[in-house]
Amino acid sequence: MDWSKMIEPSREELMVELARGEAAHYADRPITVSVRDPDHLLGRRPRLAFKRRGRTPATVFRSFLIDEKGRGRFYGWTPVQLEAMALVADQATANESSKVEPSIKIRRLSLVEIAILIALRRTWIFLQIIRLFLAGNTKGASFRFVRQCDALSAPRYRDWIAAQALAEQSELLDNPLGWPRRPLVLVTLEDGDAAAVAETRASLHAQTLRDFQEAAPGDIAQIQECGEAINDRLWIRLPAGMRLAPKALERLVRPFSFSADVAVVYSDEDCIDVRGRRTDPFFKPAWNEPLASTGWLPLEGALIRLAHVPKNLRLQGATTAEIVLAVAQARMGTILHLPRVMLHRGPSCRRLRASKAPVQPRRDRPAVSVIIPTRDRADLLEACLKGLFEKTAPANLDVIVIDNDSAEPAALALFSRYEQPGLIRRIPLPGAFNFSRACNMGVNVARHDLILLLNNDVEPLGPDWLEHLAGELDDPAVGAAGNLLLFPDGFVQHGGVTLGAGTVARHSFHFLHPEHGGDRGLLRQRRDMSAVTGACLLTRKGLWHRLGGMDEQNLTVAFNDVDYCLKVRDAGLRIIWTPRAAMLHRESVSRGADDTPQKLQRFAQEERAMHERWRDILKTDPYYNPNLSLIAEDAVLDAYPRDLAPRAAD
Repeated sequence: MDWSKMIEPSREELMVELARGEAAHYADRPITVSVRDPDHLLGRRPRLAFKRRGRTPATVFRSFLIDEKGRGRFYGWTPVQLEAMALVADQATANESSKVEPSIKIRRLSLVEIAILIALRRTWIFLQIIRLFLAGNTKGASFRFVRQCDALSAPRYRDWIAAQALAEQSELLDNPLGWPRRPLVLVTLEDGDAAAVAETRASLHAQTLRDFQEAAPGDIAQIQECGEAINDRLWIRLPAGMRLAPKALERLVRPFSFSADVAVVYSDEDCIDVRGRRTDPFFKPAWNEPLASTGWLPLEGALIRLAHVPKNLRLQGATTAEIVLAVAQARMGTILHLPRVMLHRGPSCRRLRASKAPVQPRRDRPAVSVIIPTRDRADLLEACLKGLFEKTAPANLDVIVIDNDSAEPAALALFSRYEQPGLIRRIPLPGAFNFSRACNMGVNVARHDLILLLNNDVEPLGPDWLEHLAGELDDPAVGAAGNLLLFPDGFVQHGGVTLGAGTVARHSFHFLHPEHGGDRGLLRQRRDMSAVTGACLLTRKGLWHRLGGMDEQNLTVAFNDVDYCLKVRDAGLRIIWTPRAAMLHRESVSRGADDTPQKLQRFAQEERAMHERWRDILKTDPYYNPNLSLIAEDAVLDAYPRDLAPRAAD
């Protein structure tokens, strides 16, 4: 086995091959790998490399932690086309001088063993899985069971902190004395309990970067009014009780030094309890204006360039969030997110919940061309059409049904019933199902500029869903919009799309219940996303044609919606997801599962096409934090974070 192709060619890492020649025995199964490595030859954050036959990428990685005594255990579900396995050392924390070989054992686990582990360690989620199963949603129960198997390797936060701190010691940070600019940081400590203010000030004086000075709010306002040397002045306002990590200012200031376009840098954060323990980490997305507007995205402790603050904004009367939003709306510069925990909230400085109602754009009586690909299944299509014509607020609808060789009498009768009065237009699409071609055909004959792609198994849950979706497109900066889709049992089918999850992309909060937690309140928040599903996607006809529509050759069934959304984002436009347009989705009931050899081969080809086109972007979804797992469910810690460089939303 040529393992040199399994990892980045520029890196030389210790790799230990596992189960040589027996990988098929472990394919598509839950496994555990136990490690005893007292000298830390493998480091604290080793990764398991799974080489897959005929898939792209050929190798996927899973990570876990080894404790300070050299003990570690991995749990996870292996890929279906497993060809080989290896354990990859963590260079940042490995003891390269060690001569003691680690002890590594691997074995398959039974479903009973995994179920017991999940029940003991993740009891609340296990009960949700049981509820899915009892409701007859076996697909959802299976999906979450596998994801929870992968989540068993997620580290405890205190162990994760220790491992990342050790890894940071090997980082080669450049000396601030060599930076192109040396901006001065003005620090305003907000009023509060004297002890809390003292804690904040103590963390300030422990900074590795010394180019700062305290400044009262009045001083900041005067500097802004004078404008003297303002481009070299940065401002951070710290609530009493908020503490800075020792390298916080150094890491936050660095982007400003290298780019005059940087206007704001904010970071991740956690809390410190009364015993001094770090808890409740908040791993944030890159800049997301709707989330900042409601307060869901906390911005206290953000570093701001005073020169990029609008002149008409009174700083003394504005919150940090209001200042950053003003910078964003005036397009005064780039807002960066540093995905590192640089802020610690003490007991007197707790994080506030989102308190402002989200903006809800709405357009009355929208003119929309609705494109519905279908084949037979009159029961599904009839419910979909009734939803459009009987359960949707008044709209100028141009409904185009793309008929893929329907032959059942009930379907043909349904077509006739809606065609005769001119409610729908039916366009024949003979041959193998090709979702991309169906959508392109529909757009070509659409009468309106607003185009809605709609699956035949989607139904409205309320009358104003289309008005809310259409309202999102009133903003010329928005190129596409999607919505909350729920299964009939109330669990989430679509809460947006996370790039890189499942190697290409996966629905966010898939099979979670909106009322059961686990989403940090995001399922109630209108927000920017990298992609939304084509099961209900609103866009513009002119934009569709400008971007070339959907790829009929390489993405016939899967990922064509993600590909289109990425083209929209690449054109500089936003994608908005809204919960106000919630609908019911039975999810590909009429198409079936991708489980035959032919379908699996087609899926592998579509997976390869996406990685050839968008490889780097799929690894770095700006709206998903690189400290979180792309394998387990949303918001599960990853032992080995991805790229931690400051990042913009576009």
